[in-house]
Amino acid sequence: MKVSTILQNVGIDPDEPVLSISAEEAINNILEAIEEYCPNIEIDKMSKKELLSLILCYGNCVVNYHPEDYHQERAALLKNFEMLKKFGLTNEDYNTLDFC
Repeated sequence: MKVSTILQNVGIDPDEPVLSISAEEAINNILEAIEEYCPNIEIDKMSKKELLSLILCYGNCVVNYHPEDYHQERAALLKNFEMLKKFGLTNEDYNTLDFC
């Protein structure tokens, strides 16, 4: 049986979003992690493309990581480590952000 059929049989719209987060919420959450782990990042100097990349990466991390201890935010920062070095992230910050 198709997934859409299963959902429709019980009255659930298969196209209904399950997880929704605004860009503002995403950046706010990322900023909290930055303040905690790597306050040198100058996020206000990022271009639209760079900021959008970080936001979209964070969206994926929300699905893949649990929310405790800023795991989602830290994962997004780690995945964008090379780009964020232009904005103040240091090699020492990598160790602070890492999950080990």
